[in-house]
This record gives sequence, structure tokens and C-alpha cells, in this order.
Amino acid sequence: MQRLSNYAKLGPGDFYVVAEVGINHNGSADEALWLMRAAAKAGAQAVKFQKRDLKSIYITKLIDDANTAEWSFQYLLPQLKELELAETDYERLASAARELELDFIVTPFDPHSADFVASLKPDLVKFASADLTNWPLIKHALHRMGCPALFSTGMWEDATIRECADFVRTLSEDFTLLLCQSTYPAPFTALNLRYLATLSQYAPRVGYSGHERGIEASVLAYGLGASVIEKHITRDASQAGPDHRASLEPAEFRMLMKRLHQAREMLGRDAKVVTEGEVLNREVFAKSLIARRELSKGSALRETDVDFRCPGKGLFPHQLPAYVGRHLMRKKKPGEYITADDFAEENTLQDWPRFNFAKQWGCKCRFHDFEDYSVLETPVIEFHCSDKDVLSSFMQGSKRSALVVHAPEIIGRELFDLCSDDPAKVEMSRNILRATIDKTRALAPQYRAVAPKVVVHLGGMSISELACDTLALSRRAEAALRDLNLGDIELLPENLPPRPWYLGGQWFQYGFTKPEDMAEFCGGLGLGMTFDVCHAQLYCHLVGLSLVEYAKIVAPYVRHVHLSDAHGVAGEGVQIDEGEIDWDALMRVLEKIPFSWVPEIWSGHSDHGAGTLIALKRLERYGERSL
Repeated sequence: MQRLSNYAKLGPGDFYVVAEVGINHNGSADEALWLMRAAAKAGAQAVKFQKRDLKSIYITKLIDDANTAEWSFQYLLPQLKELELAETDYERLASAARELELDFIVTPFDPHSADFVASLKPDLVKFASADLTNWPLIKHALHRMGCPALFSTGMWEDATIRECADFVRTLSEDFTLLLCQSTYPAPFTALNLRYLATLSQYAPRVGYSGHERGIEASVLAYGLGASVIEKHITRDASQAGPDHRASLEPAEFRMLMKRLHQAREMLGRDAKVVTEGEVLNREVFAKSLIARRELSKGSALRETDVDFRCPGKGLFPHQLPAYVGRHLMRKKKPGEYITADDFAEENTLQDWPRFNFAKQWGCKCRFHDFEDYSVLETPVIEFHCSDKDVLSSFMQGSKRSALVVHAPEIIGRELFDLCSDDPAKVEMSRNILRATIDKTRALAPQYRAVAPKVVVHLGGMSISELACDTLALSRRAEAALRDLNLGDIELLPENLPPRPWYLGGQWFQYGFTKPEDMAEFCGGLGLGMTFDVCHAQLYCHLVGLSLVEYAKIVAPYVRHVHLSDAHGVAGEGVQIDEGEIDWDALMRVLEKIPFSWVPEIWSGHSDHGAGTLIALKRLERYGERSL
């Protein structure tokens, strides 16, 4: 089967990065291979070389004596002679590109070279800026190769570029015009990246071939519509030669790829998306309707019946006109927020259907709304606790339910973090975990007589992006847990999402995201774990791993499961079947292991548990075997 090129896989919003080796190999095929491997490691999709037959390009007089022309020929021509690789070297490089899964691109500078390049079966052909108007070469090469083409547009004014694009369109439907400034290195003031908008009118696709220092212009060009990015790569930019000074060293090339990926995330899609973090902040800061006085069931809502207060969990002020005059289907106490559900047919937790799942299932709640959820008599109840909750006097229970307590994630204004390099923060976290264990032990007699479980997020997060040794974080957490008195408590560390929402914003999570880290940590301490499938999917999306493979790695340690869907790298708590998880494939792994579980839909508790109820109904199809 013929390999599908990376270029052919280029979709809307994607980028395609070409590492231009050019003549930076210094005439050595081994150096060229080293640069190709560096490009592949950095994440480039293609490598590009140049092929010349100098006798077909320059007049004989210049080749024999470059001193007869301007000083630039004296500098350049001898180097081009010395740096030209043998044809067998190109064959070796083409083969290596296939092994590295890189597209192989060559720029031919003359018809003889084009004929040889055609024999290599390149994925694309590139034409240098100087040959944009060399229509005979372009026609000859495209006829011989029949592959997509890239054209640099340096050196030429707009009218000539437009004329050449019209000519190329008569030969090919798949070509890219690259904005280019043909000096090495190019000054920032001459780049004129806004011209990409005009260039896009002339070709099916536009790109940017950058000769300036640094990576910023390439990232900005991508943001302005360039889907193909070309940059020279070198082992050492201080080397002598025409291109090294305008090239990126491998570490810089890796940074370029990183910044392009970040830019793609920032650009997103043409939609205004409200993130889960914004929903949390909206609840804190936005106003919603609350009852000014006691409102009886069946009464028609009047503007004078409501005030506008935080939290933003009810109807928003701009929605009030649509509900004035409508009849409430449930009684509202003074200060209670008013939701759309209050005008629908009354539906309470007592009205929920009875579910018949094979495994021990339940719902999440807080101490303050346990009385509402207790009517369900679910086999499992999971309390999500604040730092104040674990120190409270709450002691209610249900003998029909097994007890699960989720330890606090926030202590005052700080995040719970047993992996911190700050001893005071570790001790503060240890103290709140001890309090959680003590509270769980005190509550246990009020619940079904099975070992109570404590779910804990161990930490290892940062507000900043940084290089991090995740195993070092695991060792810190292991040390912090070593002398805890667990007794009959089953402590279950939870796998964490890569881009969690903490304290009103998005953080970077480093500890306990990898399945291998979870398996090693839990196996080393003899612990089970809480498997959050949403968190796992977010990590898998980030690193390109299959969720099924993730689940297989952690399966021996799974004792409790949180179920919700996910999208992207930060879309947490999505409703079942509304994200990216392949539930059928996942359940084939989960059905083989025993565990308790709860749905964990974002704001699933709102409107009398409406989101949780939907999740349970959608999960019923797995109830007989997997759940």
C-alpha cells in the first residue's frame, strides 16, 4: 500500500511544518541524516533538500571563474560546488525520510535535476523564489512529478506573483504559495505578514517560508492563515555558510512546534465556547433570580417577586421577561434561586426511576444536600467535601449505602498538594487528609458495613508550564502518605486531568496523569485507585493514547470509577454520549473488573439532579454486564 503523505492529511486549521535542511548538511550525507532525525524528533512533518546541476544553471564563465562577477558569486558559487550531495546520497535520504515518517521534498533548480528528483518520487516539489518566473522549469517538473507543489514568492512584487499563480493554476490544482523574504537573515520590518491575506486569493493554500531569526514570525503567520510553515534547521547556527544564520537549531525547532500547537489551541474554531471554568466563575459572580418572598406552587411569577443575587445558578436577569406570568410548579422559599425547571412539571428525586445496575452504583452529593439524595437509597453515596465539611458536625447516614468520601481539593485559598516542594503546604495537606480519614471513620457506622473509601487528588499541579519529573512527584506523595493511619479505610488516589480547572482558571497538571505513574504508585503502596474516565480521556487526547490502552494499564488497581464524557484536553464532566469517549470499547475493559461507581457530570446536581439522571439513563444500556 502506498504511504499517504503528511501533506495529504492536512485538514482545516492544521499546520504542516517543513524542516529545510537545504545545504546546511555542509556536504555530508551523515550530517543530513542527523538533521532529518532532529527534525522528526521535533515534530516536523517534512524535510526539504535542494538539487542543482550548476552547469545547467550558471554560465560557463562564472563556473570557471566566479571572480569575474560580483563578490556575492565569489562567496556563493564555490560553496554550492562543495556542498552538492551525490545522487546516491539523495536516494539514501529519501529512504530515511520514509522510515522517519517524514515527507520528502526537494527543490530542483534546473530540468536535469528535476528529472533526477522525479526518480526519487518525492511527496512534494518545491520551487525557489528565484524560479517563480521560470515557467519552463515549472512546467517540466510538474509534468514529470505529478505531485503537489510549493512556491516561494520572495524577490517578486504582487503583480508578478499573481501572474505566476495564474500560470501554475493551468498546470495543477494543488499548490501552495509561500510568503517569503529572500534575505538571510531577513529583517522583521520586511516580513509584511499581512500580505498573506492577499496571497490567499491567488492559491488554494498559503504558507510562510521564514528566513528571519527566531520563531515568532512563523507562529504569527500561522495565526494569519499560513498552513504550511518552512524553516531552515541546522546543528549550529554559528557555522559558516549562507543559510546557517537564518536557521533554527534543534531545540529552537522543538520550541517552534510547541508554539504552533499552542497557537492551534488558541485559534480554536469559529465559535464562542463557554468553558467549564467559566461556568464555575459564572456561578460565583453572575446574578440570577431569587425569590424575594415565599412563592407558592401554582402562583404566577411577577417582576416584584424576585431579586437578583449571586450565585448564578438560576435564571439570569435577561431571561426574566420570558418567565413573567408563568406558573411555578414548586414552592420557593425566600432566597432560593429560581430555575427553568421550577416552571416544568414537578420532578423531584423521589420521582426518579429505580435503576438495576450490576455493580455497586451511586450518586455524588454534599453534606448539605444529602437529605435530598438519601431518598434514592443508592447502593453507594459519594460525598464531595470542602475543608470545612470534614471538620463539621454532620453525622447523617443510610444503612443501604456504602460510604465514599472525596477529600477536599482546596484548603482555604490553597490547593491540596502532597507533591509540593513546600513542606508547609505538604503538612497542611496531610492534616486535611487526616481530618478526612477521621471524618470518614466517624461516619462509617451510619452506612452499610463495607470498608469506606476515601478518594484523593494527590497534587502535582502548577499554574505555569514547566519541565517536570512526574516520578519525583510520586515519590513526594508516597513519603507524605507513609505514616497515615488508614486502618479499615480504603484510600483511593484518583488519576487527574492534564489541564484542570482550579481557583477560577486553568492549570497544568503533572502528577498522576499518566497511566504508568498511577499503576506504579498504587502498586508500590498496595493501594487501589479511583479511575476517572473523563480525566483519562483528556490525557489521552493530549498525548495521542487510546483510552482503552489507558484503562488496560490501570485496570488491576481500579476500585472506584467516576463516569462522565470528555472533549479536547480540558472539557471535563461532559454528559454521557456528548463527548469523545467510545463507551462500547471502554466497557469491554471495565466489565472484567469489580468496582463501585458514580456519574460525575459537570453541574449534574443542578435542577434536582437533572444532569445525573440523564447520565444514569444513558448508562443503563451497560447495566446488565459492565456496570
